[in-house]
Amino acid sequence: MQTEEQKQEGISVEQEKRIKKISTIIMIVILVIGILVTTDILLVTKRGVGPFLAVNTKTYNDGGTKEYYGLGYKVIKYNQVVGRRDTVIGSWGIKYNTNPKTFTIRELAYSIINDNNNHVGEFIRLTGTISSKNNKNNTVTLKFTDDIDGKYDLTVKANLLSKNIKELNRNAPISLIGVITDYDKKTLTIENVFAE
Repeated sequence: MQTEEQKQEGISVEQEKRIKKISTIIMIVILVIGILVTTDILLVTKRGVGPFLAVNTKTYNDGGTKEYYGLGYKVIKYNQVVGRRDTVIGSWGIKYNTNPKTFTIRELAYSIINDNNNHVGEFIRLTGTISSKNNKNNTVTLKFTDDIDGKYDLTVKANLLSKNIKELNRNAPISLIGVITDYDKKTLTIENVFAE
């Protein structure tokens, strides 16, 4: 039985308990969904698997690039025949983009220092001269040496997909297309690279 004071307050003890129970259930559901979405995003970014909770909405006729939409996020898994082969994750607004930013090795070295941007995660086209090559690992190295004070020195290691490395000559000009995956101590790594 409700007292006169409880009737005047407008909410009964039973209603208050029901509201608390419903809000607790809603918070648990939101928390579980948040954990699942976060786990899916981490699996895509760190392990390169998935997404498991996103729906494939489009497959491009470029070699098999796929777009996925999840709860508040979008994944694009690039798989061009010749070109981009990485995974991008972001908001629903990210766009399919296969146009690389173009740099010479010198421009890239200056951009890293002057713009304080290591370009990690960017799809680029890089031109330079082969400094060395490793036939076993299918990698080529390009170097830029700053003759004045070494501030802009840069070494680029590229892991090739496309070309028989034996056909490439040391000190020959080369154009590389790939995604920058790492920058550490004036050494930049480009993965999934096609040589032109």
